[in-house]
Amino acid sequence: MNSLVKISFRFMKVTLCFVLAYVLCFVICTIIYIFIKSTFAASQNISIDLFWTGLGIVQSTVFIAAYGWYIGKPLIYMIKWIGNISTGEFQAPLSELELPERKKNRENSYKLPYQLYKELFEQMNILSAQLRRNEEERVEIEKRKQQWVAGVSHDLKTPLTYIEGYAAMLTAQEYDWSDEERRGFSICISEKVTEMKQLIQDLNASMQFKENPLPIQLKEEDIIEFLRNAVIDIANHPSAEQYEFSFTSMEAACIMLFDSKLLGRALQNFLINAIIHNPPGTHISMAVNKANDKLHIFIEDDGIGIIPNEFMQASHSKGHGIPIAKSFIEAHNGTLHILPGSKTGTRLEISLPLNI
Repeated sequence: MNSLVKISFRFMKVTLCFVLAYVLCFVICTIIYIFIKSTFAASQNISIDLFWTGLGIVQSTVFIAAYGWYIGKPLIYMIKWIGNISTGEFQAPLSELELPERKKNRENSYKLPYQLYKELFEQMNILSAQLRRNEEERVEIEKRKQQWVAGVSHDLKTPLTYIEGYAAMLTAQEYDWSDEERRGFSICISEKVTEMKQLIQDLNASMQFKENPLPIQLKEEDIIEFLRNAVIDIANHPSAEQYEFSFTSMEAACIMLFDSKLLGRALQNFLINAIIHNPPGTHISMAVNKANDKLHIFIEDDGIGIIPNEFMQASHSKGHGIPIAKSFIEAHNGTLHILPGSKTGTRLEISLPLNI
């Protein structure tokens, strides 16, 4: 049966009950009046017409007030509920509407007089729940977007430092660079400018995402060669001049699906942070092996070391991109663990499934 028909039927039933109650009350009062009039002579001066007029006025006033309360109280409550929704308060105080659990049944779960608009309250409750979920999703999406923007902003600093370093080397008067060296510096600067353009495109694209703010484009590539080049790229960073890097792999090659941009940004963050957090002379290594249908990547340094929880907290608050880089790993269905190094320093353990 249609909800509107149910409410109309219930409304007519309530109205009929009030009318019957009105008539019954009028009849009972008339019988009592007749009984009193025939029993007590003091009532002889009150005519039946006057009694009926007074009774009708009083009874009509009482019943109209009671009927108005019964019909209007749920509507007033609903207006307040809609007002709360308009201010962002989506939770309705259902305890005021619903019966105790022991009194609930299939046909009746609301108190009087709210039962009259049962279907309306059920739909309002569904609407409130949906709006509450939408608001929670909006807040979560906004939070992810802010993290994404923070990550991209931090990542822009890395190519900028390259450009700054190479520009400083080109303009240094104490060095007389050959044309080949100048051409090499210019190529590196051009590559970093291209990388910055791609990061800005990622930033623009991220503003359009709703449910999954991480753009992941999987391609089959040799991840061993990719990881080796990532270490070489960071080792050539001007700020890494006084740091030692090494790369070892138990596999000569490994073809798998991954997003080279996201994974490259994650590795870049990890390696750059190893430089930032440690003094010159620190050795930074990357080791790779396969086991249990997963590729395991270990990045370790022998620097000053840091407690993992503090490392995550510090990186998040200072914008070093570790939480964002972790989300890039998780976008590949991978995991990241930050642990103390085998002797000193910090050890990062990354696991990626060979088949995503």
